[in-house]
Amino acid sequence: MLVVEDLVVAYGAVVALHGVSLEAKQGEIVTLIGANGAGKSTTLRAVSGMVAPRRGSVRLDGREVGGVPAHRLVRRGLAHVPEGRRIFTGLSVRENLELGAYTVRGRAEVAARLERVLALFPRLAERIAQSGGTLSGGEQQMLAIGRAMMARPRLLLLDEPSLGLAPLLVREIFREIARINREEGTTILLVEQNAHLALSTAHRGYVLETGRVALADAAPALLESPRVRAAYLGAT
Repeated sequence: MLVVEDLVVAYGAVVALHGVSLEAKQGEIVTLIGANGAGKSTTLRAVSGMVAPRRGSVRLDGREVGGVPAHRLVRRGLAHVPEGRRIFTGLSVRENLELGAYTVRGRAEVAARLERVLALFPRLAERIAQSGGTLSGGEQQMLAIGRAMMARPRLLLLDEPSLGLAPLLVREIFREIARINREEGTTILLVEQNAHLALSTAHRGYVLETGRVALADAAPALLESPRVRAAYLGAT
């Protein structure tokens, strides 16, 4: 589904990615782990067109996505939930969700998608008329993911969904991520600082170090890797 080859991204004179290559197959959860500044979020931004690479290619279903406008990428099945949620705090939960379907024609289809998202996140149904700014951090993260799911993406990019959340809420969010993958068939590319949780949820993983892929393997193998355990899992 997604193939990234030899991706080089720079911010001015600072090179953030040095030839990153990875793939996510249909129906997989693939996670990127690594230290802060390793290039994980930059990789997601390059995939969704938020930053332009100096070199390399990003292909979705065999078609290059470089230079494709964001609304066309959404129509091609890609949605990006950035770090920090970025919900509209002054709009209601319903309004935030409906904005996620801005490329959809027909009120009946929007209503059907809304019903499905609220089934995935019942807590949002309970707060449908509340403004986004009154929600807890966990509820705002659910809203951000739900808004992306209104586009019915085939590829969902998630950037640090656990950021700033209490452990119980983190586990709830990750249960929903696994459910979206399992029930909706959505392919997910996940960036997450909690390496153990990310690898426990994903099918495969990539370890990024200073803008390069240092390791790539099935998630269970990475969980057992002495190198990964020492560097990212607090084990020796």
